[in-house]
Amino acid sequence: MLLVLVTTSATFAQKRTYSPLSRYGVGELNTYGYGQNTGMGHSGIGIRTNEHINFLNPASYSAIDTMSFYFETGLTGNSQTFESTGGQEKYNNIDFSYFAMGFSLSKNIKTSLGLRPFSNAGYKFEFSDNTSTTRAVGTGNLSAAYGGLSIRVIPQLSLGMHATYLFGNLRHTTFIEFSEDDNAYKYGLQNEMHASDFFLDFGAQFSHQINETDQITAGITFRPQSEIGGDFQRTAAKGLDYAEDGKLFSSNYIIPEASDTLDVSGFEMARSVGFGLSYSKSDFLTLSADYVLSNWGEINFPDGLTQTKNNSRFSAGAEIIPNFRSTNYLSRIRYRAGIHYGDQYIMINDNDLKNFGITFGLGLPLNRTKTSVNIAFEYGTVKPSGNLDINENYAKISLNFTFHEFWFIQRKFD
Repeated sequence: MLLVLVTTSATFAQKRTYSPLSRYGVGELNTYGYGQNTGMGHSGIGIRTNEHINFLNPASYSAIDTMSFYFETGLTGNSQTFESTGGQEKYNNIDFSYFAMGFSLSKNIKTSLGLRPFSNAGYKFEFSDNTSTTRAVGTGNLSAAYGGLSIRVIPQLSLGMHATYLFGNLRHTTFIEFSEDDNAYKYGLQNEMHASDFFLDFGAQFSHQINETDQITAGITFRPQSEIGGDFQRTAAKGLDYAEDGKLFSSNYIIPEASDTLDVSGFEMARSVGFGLSYSKSDFLTLSADYVLSNWGEINFPDGLTQTKNNSRFSAGAEIIPNFRSTNYLSRIRYRAGIHYGDQYIMINDNDLKNFGITFGLGLPLNRTKTSVNIAFEYGTVKPSGNLDINENYAKISLNFTFHEFWFIQRKFD
């Protein structure tokens, strides 16, 4: 069998993955946070900071200064290498990551708004034998526009909530052609999923001040299992010439008994629970660790192909500032590192998919302000637990910009 992996377009009108594993479910999930979290192994459920927007726990927004306004955006460069007995393929791309803003509504109520990728599909591969060739192509993305609210109930306790609107399309197409007969019909099957609905996330953080400089914070997040509205369309057809406009063939001969349009009643958002703990020493050190459990194994997808499983992820990281008040710029940089390990929500032929990664990052301050440039590097692997013939190695470079302004200041003199 010959396996060939080539590029395709995906999400946010850009390419985010080239993985053939994004063929299943809702594609490759994006469960990670923003600039600071990326450099710290993607941890942050227990982190409270007034320097960045911490998307991983909506309760963290209450740490934003009352007079501060934050705007964040980022770019990600991604390199993926896939290996199998058929050879090796490598792909690179750069794409827009997200944008978000955070600000105060009152002394104890803070908010964040943003747009980020939720999942994406992007692949094209083929295999052949002596009589036929099968090609599979996947494109599309699901995006998440969210609004978050955090309330400081008492000085030690904050509660938060995200309301997220999930929208977008995923399209998976399979073609079969017979090489021995040039006049034979080509056959195609196209599954297209459209999602358009809201779901909620909840979070809480409890902090204990050990002394003037040291603090520990425990955090928890919860996403209930909920149905996602939309539709699912399956089209089977035969033809002679491939189309270039998203259709199967230039002249489709639809096969009615194999085509249908369904409500996506079987597509549900998995229940997820996350636990996080952090320790911080003012202007010097932050340590963080998270553990997240999700019940994707209880979710069925209408494509009839996806095999899901309950999955978990552990992540941990550290941030050090050598001397926050130093005149030496290198001493004021935030140095970050972290690790993450877990399994993915899909299985392939009963094979678990293990994901391990390490991260390193820098937070580069702009003068003495809270505006900063954050750079993170990540290297990781995705490997099956059994004899599935594909391994992925990936490397990512993230560039994040955190812009800070003082708003809502009442001037005494004009």
